[in-house]
Amino acid sequence: MKCEVCGTEVANSEEMKAHMEREHPIAERDEDEGLEMPDRMPDQEQPAPMRGKSSGS
Repeated sequence: MKCEVCGTEVANSEEMKAHMEREHPIAERDEDEGLEMPDRMPDQEQPAPMRGKSSGS
C-alpha cells in the first residue's frame, strides 16, 4: 500500500493506520486537504452576472 499523503510504501492496512497516526495527524491532514482539492475553494474569480441595462437603441 502507498500513503496518499507522502507516497511512503507500507505493507498492509494496519501499518498504514499506524503510519497515518504517527506521520500525518488529523490536524495536519485537514490543513493539507484544502491544498490538495482546489475545486473546494470558494469561487472568487468568476465575473458577476450582467444585469440591468440592455444594449439597444
